[in-house]
Amino acid sequence: MAFLNDLDALSWAATIVALLVSCLVTFVNFQDWRDHQKIEFDGRAILVMFLGMAFIVGAFRSYSPNANAPRKTVKGIARFVGVSNSRSAHYEYICATSCELTGGYALALRDEAARIPHIGSSYAFTYLEHPVGNAFTGVSLRVIAIAEPDSGQVLYALDLTNHPYRIATYLLDTVLLVSAGLLGGLLNRSQHHGHSEESTSNEEEEEEPRGSGPISLGLESKDAR
Repeated sequence: MAFLNDLDALSWAATIVALLVSCLVTFVNFQDWRDHQKIEFDGRAILVMFLGMAFIVGAFRSYSPNANAPRKTVKGIARFVGVSNSRSAHYEYICATSCELTGGYALALRDEAARIPHIGSSYAFTYLEHPVGNAFTGVSLRVIAIAEPDSGQVLYALDLTNHPYRIATYLLDTVLLVSAGLLGGLLNRSQHHGHSEESTSNEEEEEEPRGSGPISLGLESKDAR
């Protein structure tokens, strides 16, 4: 049951797609091989490579380097500090009453987390203890959970759990696709090998040995005399 509980809808969909694509590619390759037609790899190879890369990305996303990272919780009133945007994310920076409570660092709310708190309201912020950032974007503390300070109701929580079964599923899906591609390559190689042997045998049959005609030694003329 641990295996099934670790999988999400996206990993299940990836497995179904991998099975369908690998079966389809294998079936088409076998059809071409059986009909002695050239096995084309252009469109099939692109599809297999694209899906394989997507599955590898899914495996990386299922791994969290911060699963066991130290974290702290601070309670206070959300005070606005600033905002920044990048190509892939939107950040809002706040302090819980005072940034002195977090060692002088602002709390970084990314994307969905930035929409949860209302400035001037009290919350309990759980953040990673190790600051992140640089001189250009600033150094801050990544918020991973937001909860009501009194009831403890969780309003936002970032999943930092490692999913080993999910990672294994994505990798197996990738292996399945690569195996279908390799099988097509082996079939194509055997097809070319069979054609080369057939052409060689046909050439040998068409060749005639030199001097195979009747050899005359002039005996007929002597007998005629």
